Amino acid sequence: MLHPWPIVSGYVEEALDGGRAPINTMWSKQFYETDLARGFVRGYTLQFGRGTGPANEAITSAAAGRLPWGRDHHRVYRELLGHRVGIGVACEDLPEEHNRVTLDPVLKDSNGIPAPRIAYTISENTRRMMEHGIGRAEEILTEAGATRVQASRTVLNSPGHLLGTARMGNDPERSVVNGWGRCHDVKNLFIVDGSIWVTSGGVNPTSTIQALALHIAYQMKQRLATLFD
Repeated sequence: MLHPWPIVSGYVEEALDGGRAPINTMWSKQFYETDLARGFVRGYTLQFGRGTGPANEAITSAAAGRLPWGRDHHRVYRELLGHRVGIGVACEDLPEEHNRVTLDPVLKDSNGIPAPRIAYTISENTRRMMEHGIGRAEEILTEAGATRVQASRTVLNSPGHLLGTARMGNDPERSVVNGWGRCHDVKNLFIVDGSIWVTSGGVNPTSTIQALALHIAYQMKQRLATLFD
């Protein structure tokens, strides 16, 4: 699973001082829970950000066609810098059978160990979720008086939250590790990262990964005498 993460941005008249301090300002989970009337299950978090720094503004605006070269370059850049407001749509990607990691039947490393083969496509459920979130973000920015509103659809491997494939659970037939991170099949193997998640969640993963790491370390410490039984 990934975190498909479209970003909708626009520009407002007020200077936002977005190049200093943390970029995030607010979150909204209004659309986080399932509402079947929307045409998809689960949901997303809207992540509000107050602009960006001078280098990123120049690079991204030039790439998007907002910032021209030539006579108007400096004038337009001064209009853009410090006035961008963005809304990220953090979509909850769900486990799909067609998304998987398998062993490559041909490609091997120098020791003859098969390389991993990664198969991933954005599911129809996630695609509908993305478009719904983009629509709501565009509405919010328009109501706020923003101009130059533009949406970027997600790019694979961006923002780079790679999750799943070694899910946690009690049933060895349906999961890879148990409730405290030990592999069902290899008793001295513990997995302590985002791969043990059962869905991607519609939020940044770091805090949850940290909490799971502390939980698994504590459980290992409590079981030292019988850890591999």
